[in-house]
Amino acid sequence: MFDRLFVHTPFHLFDEVIDQLAELRLAPEIYFSALHLQQLAGVNKPIEKIKAKLEEYSLPCSFHGPFLDLSPAAYDPEIAAVTRARFLEVFALAEILQPEVIILHSGYERWRFNQNINLWLEQSLSFWRPLVKRVADTGNAIAVENIFETTPGGLRLLFDEINSPAFGGCFDVGHWHLFATMDLSEWLALLQKHIIAFHLHDNRGKFDDHMVPGDGFINFAALKSLIETYAIKARVHTFELHQREELERGVKWFKENDFVTIQPNPGSGAVFLR
Repeated sequence: MFDRLFVHTPFHLFDEVIDQLAELRLAPEIYFSALHLQQLAGVNKPIEKIKAKLEEYSLPCSFHGPFLDLSPAAYDPEIAAVTRARFLEVFALAEILQPEVIILHSGYERWRFNQNINLWLEQSLSFWRPLVKRVADTGNAIAVENIFETTPGGLRLLFDEINSPAFGGCFDVGHWHLFATMDLSEWLALLQKHIIAFHLHDNRGKFDDHMVPGDGFINFAALKSLIETYAIKARVHTFELHQREELERGVKWFKENDFVTIQPNPGSGAVFLR
């Protein structure tokens, strides 16, 4: 169904895991927390080292930006300013590493916004428009990920209003399973033309477990069928696994369930996934 599987890779673990990812012909989705960004302030060597490794292995990457404490739709201008500053730090790194997408969170929580989607949308449009222009000018793209949304209506309004190929959605199936009140078919039907990234992981409906698919209760066969039905052509499909020891078992699952075709490692002559 797709030809490259990305894997959740926190920045501080990049050096530890990149050789294994390269051997399996997987690509990193590099997660930068706020603490990572502080460590990198004014320091270019670690990013240049990552760039060299990606070039050595001929691998692309994607980014996942910071999210804890941040709010792109903040009503308080000081909170919005801090969020913008953090995102701009990520964009500066993106100009060096050229990720396929930069995944960021929407900041919508229905209780915090008193279920006022219009307030969230107004603040969001003001926040995202200049950032989308910045990203578009450098050839990157932002994918806004669903978290606590029960339906995708607000995201659809946001994507329609911004209306840029450099701005779309990251559909996180694990978060959908935990928080959505809309079935999978309706959700994907509403966002199909806007989805540019997927986060693929499983859970059992109570916690954001980030399991190997098949270990939880998500119907991945239905997801695969709907992606094909709606002809959703995302740029990035990320196995958002948090248990590193389960990586190879998870990759095997994607192979056996016909989700991915990964090209052979030119150095080994072995085909890891069909």
